[in-house]
Amino acid sequence: MPAGVGSLSLTDLATGNKQAMAVASRSRLAMAAHQAVLDIARGLPDEPIRRATLDVLANPSSRVHLASPSAADKAAVRQDLLDAGLISDSVPVEGIFPTIVDVDQAPQAFWSAPGSTYTGHHAYPGGLAVHEWLNARIAKAFVEGYDAIYHLSSDPKAIDASIAQAAPLWHDIHKVTVFQWRADGSELVEYPIADTGAHHPLSGAEAILRGLPLPFVIALLSAHDAPTTVKSNSTQTGLQRLVNYIRAAAIVARRDPVALGLLQRASDGRFQLSQDPPRIEGHINHLSDHDYLFSNDSAATLIGTLRQVAVDYGIDPARQEPRFNLFRNLVFAQVSDIRLYGVLQTSGRQGVKVVIGREVDLSQLSV
Repeated sequence: MPAGVGSLSLTDLATGNKQAMAVASRSRLAMAAHQAVLDIARGLPDEPIRRATLDVLANPSSRVHLASPSAADKAAVRQDLLDAGLISDSVPVEGIFPTIVDVDQAPQAFWSAPGSTYTGHHAYPGGLAVHEWLNARIAKAFVEGYDAIYHLSSDPKAIDASIAQAAPLWHDIHKVTVFQWRADGSELVEYPIADTGAHHPLSGAEAILRGLPLPFVIALLSAHDAPTTVKSNSTQTGLQRLVNYIRAAAIVARRDPVALGLLQRASDGRFQLSQDPPRIEGHINHLSDHDYLFSNDSAATLIGTLRQVAVDYGIDPARQEPRFNLFRNLVFAQVSDIRLYGVLQTSGRQGVKVVIGREVDLSQLSV
Protein backbone atom coordinates (compact mmCIF):
# COMPACT_ATOMS: atom_id res chain seq x y z
CA MET A 1 0.00 0.00 0.00
CA PRO A 2 1.13 3.61 -0.39
CA ALA A 3 3.70 4.85 2.05
CA GLY A 4 3.36 8.00 4.13
CA VAL A 5 4.85 11.39 3.56
CA GLY A 6 7.94 10.58 5.57
CA SER A 7 9.34 8.37 2.81
CA LEU A 8 8.74 10.82 -0.05
CA SER A 9 11.33 11.98 -2.52
CA LEU A 10 10.97 14.35 -5.43
CA THR A 11 12.42 11.68 -7.72
CA ASP A 12 9.79 9.20 -6.55
CA LEU A 13 6.95 11.60 -7.37
CA ALA A 14 8.47 12.81 -10.63
CA THR A 15 8.86 9.21 -11.82
CA GLY A 16 5.38 8.21 -10.73
CA ASN A 17 3.65 11.24 -12.23
CA LYS A 18 5.52 10.80 -15.50
CA GLN A 19 4.52 7.15 -15.67
CA ALA A 20 0.87 8.01 -14.97
CA MET A 21 0.87 10.61 -17.74
CA ALA A 22 2.30 8.02 -20.12
CA VAL A 23 -0.51 5.60 -19.19
CA ALA A 24 -3.25 8.24 -19.46
CA SER A 25 -1.96 9.65 -22.75
CA ARG A 26 -2.48 6.23 -24.37
CA SER A 27 -5.94 5.75 -22.90
CA ARG A 28 -8.81 6.57 -25.25
CA LEU A 29 -11.10 6.83 -22.22
CA ALA A 30 -8.89 9.37 -20.42
CA MET A 31 -8.32 11.43 -23.55
CA ALA A 32 -12.03 11.39 -24.44
CA ALA A 33 -12.86 12.52 -20.90
CA HIS A 34 -10.31 15.30 -21.09
CA GLN A 35 -11.70 16.55 -24.39
CA ALA A 36 -15.27 16.34 -23.13
CA VAL A 37 -14.43 18.31 -20.00
CA LEU A 38 -12.77 20.99 -22.14
CA ASP A 39 -15.85 21.13 -24.37
CA ILE A 40 -18.08 21.60 -21.31
CA ALA A 41 -15.81 24.35 -20.02
CA ARG A 42 -15.77 26.13 -23.39
CA GLY A 43 -19.56 26.13 -23.39
CA LEU A 44 -20.01 27.81 -20.01
CA PRO A 45 -22.12 30.96 -20.52
CA ASP A 46 -20.30 33.12 -17.95
CA GLU A 47 -17.07 34.44 -19.47
CA PRO A 48 -14.98 34.90 -16.26
CA ILE A 49 -15.95 31.45 -14.97
CA ARG A 50 -15.31 29.95 -18.42
CA ARG A 51 -11.86 31.53 -18.65
CA ALA A 52 -10.86 30.56 -15.10
CA THR A 53 -12.06 26.99 -15.64
CA LEU A 54 -10.12 26.57 -18.87
CA ASP A 55 -7.04 28.04 -17.17
CA VAL A 56 -7.16 25.64 -14.22
CA LEU A 57 -7.77 22.64 -16.49
CA ALA A 58 -4.78 23.60 -18.65
CA ASN A 59 -2.49 23.99 -15.64
CA PRO A 60 -3.92 23.11 -12.22
CA SER A 61 -0.91 24.57 -10.46
CA SER A 62 -1.29 25.27 -6.76
CA ARG A 63 -2.05 28.85 -5.79
CA VAL A 64 -2.44 27.34 -2.32
CA HIS A 65 1.32 26.81 -2.18
CA LEU A 66 1.96 30.29 -3.58
CA ALA A 67 -0.14 31.83 -0.81
CA SER A 68 2.13 30.21 1.80
CA PRO A 69 5.57 30.30 0.18
CA SER A 70 7.77 29.66 3.22
CA ALA A 71 7.95 26.78 5.67
CA ALA A 72 6.94 29.21 8.41
CA ASP A 73 3.86 30.26 6.40
CA LYS A 74 2.81 26.65 5.94
CA ALA A 75 3.35 25.88 9.61
CA ALA A 76 1.22 28.91 10.53
CA VAL A 77 -1.64 27.66 8.35
CA ARG A 78 -1.41 24.25 9.98
CA GLN A 79 -1.54 25.87 13.42
CA ASP A 80 -4.57 27.97 12.44
CA LEU A 81 -6.40 24.86 11.27
CA LEU A 82 -5.43 23.08 14.47
CA ASP A 83 -6.57 25.99 16.66
CA ALA A 84 -9.88 26.08 14.79
CA GLY A 85 -10.43 22.38 15.47
CA LEU A 86 -10.41 21.60 11.76
CA ILE A 87 -7.50 19.13 11.82
CA SER A 88 -6.04 16.79 14.39
CA ASP A 89 -2.49 16.99 15.62
CA SER A 90 -1.64 13.92 13.51
CA VAL A 91 -2.03 15.89 10.26
CA PRO A 92 1.44 17.06 9.13
CA VAL A 93 2.23 20.16 7.12
CA GLU A 94 2.62 17.89 4.06
CA GLY A 95 -0.96 16.75 4.55
CA ILE A 96 -2.06 20.32 3.81
CA PHE A 97 0.68 21.26 1.35
CA PRO A 98 1.65 18.10 -0.58
CA THR A 99 5.18 17.99 -1.93
CA ILE A 100 5.53 19.68 -5.32
CA VAL A 101 8.54 20.62 -7.42
CA ASP A 102 7.32 23.80 -9.10
CA VAL A 103 4.61 26.09 -7.74
CA ASP A 104 4.03 27.51 -11.23
CA GLN A 105 3.41 24.13 -12.86
CA ALA A 106 1.10 21.34 -11.73
CA PRO A 107 2.98 18.17 -10.71
CA GLN A 108 0.94 16.20 -13.23
CA ALA A 109 -1.64 16.92 -15.90
CA PHE A 110 -5.30 17.22 -15.01
CA TRP A 111 -5.93 14.30 -17.34
CA SER A 112 -3.53 11.92 -15.56
CA ALA A 113 -4.75 12.39 -11.97
CA PRO A 114 -6.81 9.68 -10.28
CA GLY A 115 -10.33 10.25 -9.02
CA SER A 116 -9.72 9.03 -5.49
CA THR A 117 -7.52 7.02 -3.16
CA TYR A 118 -5.73 3.90 -4.39
CA THR A 119 -8.70 1.63 -3.63
CA GLY A 120 -11.42 4.23 -4.21
CA HIS A 121 -13.45 5.47 -7.14
CA HIS A 122 -11.78 6.18 -10.48
CA ALA A 123 -8.37 5.43 -8.95
CA TYR A 124 -6.39 5.19 -12.19
CA PRO A 125 -4.55 7.62 -14.47
CA GLY A 126 -7.25 9.74 -16.08
CA GLY A 127 -9.86 8.83 -13.47
CA LEU A 128 -10.31 12.41 -12.31
CA ALA A 129 -11.26 13.60 -15.80
CA VAL A 130 -13.68 10.69 -16.18
CA HIS A 131 -15.29 11.42 -12.81
CA GLU A 132 -15.68 15.12 -13.53
CA TRP A 133 -17.02 14.46 -17.03
CA LEU A 134 -19.85 12.38 -15.66
CA ASN A 135 -20.50 14.76 -12.77
CA ALA A 136 -20.79 17.75 -15.11
CA ARG A 137 -23.19 15.80 -17.36
CA ILE A 138 -25.31 14.94 -14.32
CA ALA A 139 -25.28 18.58 -13.19
CA LYS A 140 -26.43 19.72 -16.63
CA ALA A 141 -29.25 17.17 -16.51
CA PHE A 142 -30.37 18.53 -13.15
CA VAL A 143 -30.38 22.09 -14.47
CA GLU A 144 -32.42 21.07 -17.50
CA GLY A 145 -34.73 18.81 -15.49
CA TYR A 146 -35.43 21.40 -12.83
CA ASP A 147 -36.28 23.89 -15.55
CA ALA A 148 -38.47 21.49 -17.55
CA ILE A 149 -40.45 20.31 -14.52
CA TYR A 150 -40.33 23.23 -12.08
CA HIS A 151 -39.99 26.06 -14.65
CA LEU A 152 -37.16 27.73 -12.78
CA SER A 153 -36.11 29.63 -15.87
CA SER A 154 -39.12 31.86 -15.32
CA ASP A 155 -36.75 33.55 -12.88
CA PRO A 156 -33.43 33.72 -14.80
CA LYS A 157 -31.50 34.22 -11.55
CA ALA A 158 -32.83 31.09 -9.84
CA ILE A 159 -30.07 28.84 -11.23
CA ASP A 160 -26.73 30.00 -12.60
CA ALA A 161 -25.93 27.39 -15.25
CA SER A 162 -22.25 28.30 -15.32
CA ILE A 163 -21.86 27.73 -11.58
CA ALA A 164 -23.92 24.54 -11.63
CA GLN A 165 -21.88 22.99 -14.47
CA ALA A 166 -18.44 24.37 -13.60
CA ALA A 167 -18.50 23.47 -9.88
CA PRO A 168 -18.20 19.73 -10.69
CA LEU A 169 -15.11 20.52 -12.78
CA TRP A 170 -13.46 22.30 -9.83
CA HIS A 171 -14.59 20.39 -6.77
CA ASP A 172 -11.73 17.83 -6.96
CA ILE A 173 -9.10 19.89 -8.75
CA HIS A 174 -6.54 19.51 -5.94
CA LYS A 175 -6.49 15.77 -6.44
CA VAL A 176 -3.78 16.67 -8.96
CA THR A 177 -1.53 17.52 -5.98
CA VAL A 178 -3.04 15.42 -3.18
CA PHE A 179 -3.12 12.18 -5.20
CA GLN A 180 0.18 12.38 -6.98
CA TRP A 181 1.57 9.11 -8.24
CA ARG A 182 4.56 7.28 -6.82
CA ALA A 183 7.12 5.32 -8.77
CA ASP A 184 5.55 2.03 -7.62
CA GLY A 185 2.23 2.99 -9.24
CA SER A 186 0.49 3.84 -5.96
CA GLU A 187 -0.69 7.25 -4.74
CA LEU A 188 0.13 9.66 -1.96
CA VAL A 189 -1.75 9.25 1.31
CA GLU A 190 -4.49 11.82 1.84
CA TYR A 191 -5.07 13.38 5.26
CA PRO A 192 -8.37 14.78 6.56
CA ILE A 193 -9.14 18.48 6.84
CA ALA A 194 -12.50 19.54 8.33
CA ASP A 195 -13.46 15.88 8.63
CA THR A 196 -13.20 15.24 4.89
CA GLY A 197 -10.45 14.51 2.39
CA ALA A 198 -7.92 17.34 2.20
CA HIS A 199 -8.47 17.75 -1.55
CA HIS A 200 -11.94 19.17 -0.89
CA PRO A 201 -11.14 22.28 1.19
CA LEU A 202 -7.91 22.72 -0.81
CA SER A 203 -9.96 22.90 -4.02
CA GLY A 204 -12.17 25.51 -2.38
CA ALA A 205 -9.09 27.49 -1.38
CA GLU A 206 -7.86 27.28 -4.96
CA ALA A 207 -11.10 28.78 -6.23
CA ILE A 208 -10.84 31.60 -3.68
CA LEU A 209 -7.28 32.37 -4.67
CA ARG A 210 -8.13 32.32 -8.38
CA GLY A 211 -10.86 34.89 -7.82
CA LEU A 212 -13.97 32.83 -8.50
CA PRO A 213 -17.31 34.36 -7.40
CA LEU A 214 -18.44 33.65 -3.86
CA PRO A 215 -21.57 31.71 -4.90
CA PHE A 216 -19.29 29.52 -6.99
CA VAL A 217 -16.99 28.80 -4.03
CA ILE A 218 -19.96 27.83 -1.87
CA ALA A 219 -21.39 25.59 -4.60
CA LEU A 220 -18.00 23.94 -5.11
CA LEU A 221 -17.64 23.19 -1.40
CA SER A 222 -21.16 21.74 -1.27
CA ALA A 223 -20.01 18.64 -3.19
CA HIS A 224 -19.42 16.52 -0.09
CA ASP A 225 -22.34 17.86 1.96
CA ALA A 226 -25.29 19.79 0.62
CA PRO A 227 -26.29 23.02 2.39
CA THR A 228 -29.12 21.37 4.29
CA THR A 229 -30.24 21.18 7.91
CA VAL A 230 -30.90 17.45 7.51
CA LYS A 231 -28.26 15.56 9.50
CA SER A 232 -25.61 13.90 7.35
CA ASN A 233 -24.08 12.09 10.31
CA SER A 234 -24.80 11.71 14.01
CA THR A 235 -23.32 15.03 15.08
CA GLN A 236 -23.52 17.65 12.33
CA THR A 237 -25.92 18.79 9.65
CA GLY A 238 -24.73 19.16 6.08
CA LEU A 239 -24.93 22.91 6.50
CA GLN A 240 -22.65 22.83 9.54
CA ARG A 241 -20.16 20.66 7.69
CA LEU A 242 -20.24 23.00 4.70
CA VAL A 243 -19.50 25.93 7.00
CA ASN A 244 -16.43 24.06 8.28
CA TYR A 245 -15.27 23.34 4.74
CA ILE A 246 -15.50 27.06 4.00
CA ARG A 247 -13.63 27.94 7.18
CA ALA A 248 -10.85 25.50 6.30
CA ALA A 249 -10.63 26.69 2.69
CA ALA A 250 -10.37 30.30 3.84
CA ILE A 251 -7.64 29.49 6.35
CA VAL A 252 -5.63 27.66 3.69
CA ALA A 253 -6.14 30.59 1.30
CA ARG A 254 -5.12 32.93 4.16
CA ARG A 255 -8.32 34.92 3.83
CA ASP A 256 -11.09 35.92 6.25
CA PRO A 257 -14.31 34.10 5.25
CA VAL A 258 -16.47 36.81 6.85
CA ALA A 259 -14.62 39.64 5.11
CA LEU A 260 -14.95 37.71 1.84
CA GLY A 261 -18.69 37.39 2.37
CA LEU A 262 -18.72 33.58 2.42
CA LEU A 263 -19.74 33.36 6.08
CA GLN A 264 -21.18 35.61 8.74
CA ARG A 265 -21.20 35.58 12.51
CA ALA A 266 -24.40 34.73 14.36
CA SER A 267 -25.35 36.57 17.56
CA ASP A 268 -23.79 33.75 19.60
CA GLY A 269 -20.50 34.12 17.71
CA ARG A 270 -20.82 30.98 15.64
CA PHE A 271 -20.13 30.98 11.91
CA GLN A 272 -23.06 30.56 9.56
CA LEU A 273 -23.49 30.54 5.81
CA SER A 274 -23.94 33.98 4.27
CA GLN A 275 -26.53 32.67 1.78
CA ASP A 276 -30.04 32.53 3.24
CA PRO A 277 -31.49 30.39 1.86
CA PRO A 278 -28.56 28.54 0.27
CA ARG A 279 -28.52 28.64 -3.52
CA ILE A 280 -29.67 25.72 -5.65
CA GLU A 281 -26.27 25.21 -7.37
CA GLY A 282 -24.80 23.79 -4.15
CA HIS A 283 -27.49 21.11 -4.03
CA ILE A 284 -26.91 20.30 -7.70
CA ASN A 285 -23.17 19.92 -7.22
CA HIS A 286 -23.74 17.66 -4.22
CA LEU A 287 -26.18 15.49 -6.15
CA SER A 288 -23.93 15.27 -9.21
CA ASP A 289 -20.96 14.08 -7.13
CA HIS A 290 -22.71 10.82 -6.25
CA ASP A 291 -21.06 9.09 -9.18
CA TYR A 292 -18.62 7.86 -6.53
CA LEU A 293 -21.15 5.57 -4.80
CA PHE A 294 -21.23 2.80 -7.40
CA SER A 295 -17.70 3.44 -8.61
CA ASN A 296 -16.27 2.86 -5.12
CA ASP A 297 -17.85 -0.59 -5.18
CA SER A 298 -16.80 -1.35 -8.73
CA ALA A 299 -13.20 -0.39 -7.97
CA ALA A 300 -12.99 -2.57 -4.86
CA THR A 301 -14.59 -5.52 -6.65
CA LEU A 302 -12.43 -5.31 -9.75
CA ILE A 303 -9.17 -4.78 -7.87
CA GLY A 304 -9.87 -8.14 -6.24
CA THR A 305 -10.67 -9.69 -9.61
CA LEU A 306 -7.50 -8.31 -11.20
CA ARG A 307 -5.42 -9.75 -8.37
CA GLN A 308 -6.74 -13.14 -9.41
CA VAL A 309 -6.36 -12.51 -13.13
CA ALA A 310 -2.86 -11.02 -12.85
CA VAL A 311 -1.22 -14.43 -12.38
CA ASP A 312 -2.20 -15.28 -15.96
CA TYR A 313 0.04 -12.40 -17.05
CA GLY A 314 2.99 -13.58 -14.99
CA ILE A 315 2.35 -11.14 -12.14
CA ASP A 316 2.33 -12.15 -8.48
CA PRO A 317 0.43 -9.29 -6.76
CA ALA A 318 1.81 -10.19 -3.33
CA ARG A 319 5.46 -10.13 -4.43
CA GLN A 320 5.38 -7.75 -7.40
CA GLU A 321 3.21 -4.93 -6.15
CA PRO A 322 4.66 -2.21 -8.42
CA ARG A 323 4.16 -4.45 -11.45
CA PHE A 324 0.60 -5.26 -10.36
CA ASN A 325 -0.11 -1.56 -9.79
CA LEU A 326 0.96 -0.80 -13.36
CA PHE A 327 -1.14 -3.68 -14.68
CA ARG A 328 -4.15 -2.43 -12.72
CA ASN A 329 -3.63 1.17 -13.86
CA LEU A 330 -3.34 0.14 -17.51
CA VAL A 331 -6.48 -1.98 -17.40
CA PHE A 332 -8.62 0.56 -15.56
CA ALA A 333 -7.38 3.51 -17.61
CA GLN A 334 -8.19 1.77 -20.90
CA VAL A 335 -11.51 0.05 -20.18
CA SER A 336 -12.45 1.21 -16.63
CA ASP A 337 -13.47 -0.81 -13.60
CA ILE A 338 -17.12 0.14 -14.17
CA ARG A 339 -17.10 -1.42 -17.64
CA LEU A 340 -15.46 -4.54 -16.25
CA TYR A 341 -17.95 -4.72 -13.40
CA GLY A 342 -20.69 -5.14 -15.99
CA VAL A 343 -18.65 -7.81 -17.74
CA LEU A 344 -17.98 -9.61 -14.45
CA GLN A 345 -21.65 -9.80 -13.53
CA THR A 346 -22.65 -11.21 -16.92
CA SER A 347 -19.62 -13.26 -18.00
CA GLY A 348 -17.58 -13.83 -14.86
CA ARG A 349 -13.82 -13.67 -14.47
CA GLN A 350 -13.26 -15.33 -17.82
CA GLY A 351 -15.22 -12.55 -19.50
CA VAL A 352 -13.00 -9.98 -17.81
CA LYS A 353 -9.93 -11.76 -19.19
CA VAL A 354 -11.44 -11.77 -22.68
CA VAL A 355 -12.01 -7.99 -22.59
CA ILE A 356 -8.50 -7.36 -21.26
CA GLY A 357 -6.98 -9.55 -23.97
CA ARG A 358 -9.03 -7.91 -26.71
CA GLU A 359 -9.00 -4.25 -25.68
CA VAL A 360 -6.10 -3.46 -23.32
CA ASP A 361 -2.65 -2.63 -24.59
CA LEU A 362 -0.28 -4.01 -21.97
CA SER A 363 2.91 -3.22 -23.87
CA GLN A 364 3.96 -0.74 -21.17
CA LEU A 365 4.30 -3.67 -18.77
CA SER A 366 7.42 -4.72 -20.63
CA VAL A 367 9.07 -1.29 -20.53
